[in-house]
Amino acid sequence: MEGKLIFIVDDDPDIQQMVTAFLAHEGFAVRNALSAAQALALLDVEEPDLMLLDIQMPDMDGITLCHNIRKQYHRPILFVTGTKQQEDKVKSLQSGGDDYITKPFDPVELVLRVKSNLRWSALLDQELDTKKQRLEFPGLQIDLDRMTVTVNNQPVQLLAKDIQLLIALAKQPNQVFHPEQLYRQVWNNDVNYSKDTIKVHIFNLRKKIEPNPALPRYIITVDRLGYKFNPYGVVESE
Repeated sequence: MEGKLIFIVDDDPDIQQMVTAFLAHEGFAVRNALSAAQALALLDVEEPDLMLLDIQMPDMDGITLCHNIRKQYHRPILFVTGTKQQEDKVKSLQSGGDDYITKPFDPVELVLRVKSNLRWSALLDQELDTKKQRLEFPGLQIDLDRMTVTVNNQPVQLLAKDIQLLIALAKQPNQVFHPEQLYRQVWNNDVNYSKDTIKVHIFNLRKKIEPNPALPRYIITVDRLGYKFNPYGVVESE
C-alpha cells in the first residue's frame, strides 16, 4: 500500500499532525485540509485513494461535504468523529461514508482501519480481474469483472461498501447471515462491529436495487437472525 494517497480533512492541527505522522510512517502520501473548502480545492487537483473526514468543521460539516463529493468521488471515505451520538454515526454512513472511528482513537487502530478500507477498494479494481464472471438473477445482474450492477438493464451506481455487501450476500443465495458475519466479511474486522452500520448499508442498497424497498425482492430480512439474498427476484410470502 506504499504510495497510496490519503486526504486528511480536519480543522484540528494537532490531529492533522499526529495522523499524518502515523500514515507517513506506513509509507502513505498525505495531503492536509483544515476546511471543506480546502478539501474541495485539493479534489480539483488530484484524487486520493482514501479520505479521512471530520464531521465538525467550521465552513461545512463533514456529512454535507461527503454527500456533495460523492457525486464525483467513489473511493473510501472514513469518518473521524468527536461525537459519540449514534445519530451522527448513522448520518455519516447515509451520506456515503464507508466507515467511522470515534475520537479519541488509537492511531494504530486508525492505520489498520485505513488499510482495511484500502484493501477492499483494491478488490473492487483488481481482485476479480482473473475471475471474469457475472452473477445474474431475474431483473438484477452483477458484473464481477467491471464491478457494476444493473437493475432491469439499467445501471445503478453503488458505493464501495454497498457493492461488497451485495456480492457477499449474492454469492451465497438463501444463506442467512447475521449482521456481525456481514460486518466481518465486508469491513474485515469484528472489533468495531455495529449492527446499525449494516442496517444503514442494507437500507441504502435496497433503495438502489429494489423496485419497492418496503417490499424487498432480493435482500430479505430474516427475523432475529439477519439477512439473506433471494435469487428468484420475487417478494417472499410471509
